[in-house]
Amino acid sequence: MPTLRAPVAAALFVALAAAPQSLSAQPAKPRSPTGAPAARTAPARAGEGIAGSYAGTATVQLGDSTIVVPVNYVFTGTAPAIGGTAMVPGQGTGTISNVQREGARLRFRVTAGEGKLLEHDGTIAASGNIEGFVNLDGLPVAKFRIAPAPRR
Repeated sequence: MPTLRAPVAAALFVALAAAPQSLSAQPAKPRSPTGAPAARTAPARAGEGIAGSYAGTATVQLGDSTIVVPVNYVFTGTAPAIGGTAMVPGQGTGTISNVQREGARLRFRVTAGEGKLLEHDGTIAASGNIEGFVNLDGLPVAKFRIAPAPRR
C-alpha cells in the first residue's frame, strides 16, 4: 500500500500545519445522547481492548473553512504490542505505533509521509467510539472522531 502522500494527503498536512493554534489541547469529553458526561470505561493497560477496525473523520479548521476528511484505523495485536495502519481513503496509509491506553485515555502515533508524526490523544467512550485531537510538532491541528466498525 502507498504511504500517506500527495496530493490530498499533502493538502491535509498543509491544512494541519496551518490550523490555528486556538484548538484546546485536551481531548473532548465523551457525552451521552442527552448531553451528560458519558460513563468512563474501566481502567485498562496499554492498548488493551482496542484491536479492530474503526472509521470516522478528522476535522481541520482553517480560518472560516472546515475540512472534514474520512479516516480509517485498524489496530492489530495485543497489549503491549499494539500497532496497526491508518488510512485516508484514496490517499494512502500510515503506520500506527506507540499505542498507550490509560483507563479511557488512548494515545498513539501515526507516521505519515515524509516521516511526519501525527500524535493522537483521545478518549474512549463506553460505546467504543474514540474522540480527541491530532497533534503535529506538539500542537493540536485537527480533531478526530472514530467508531468501531460493525463486526461481521
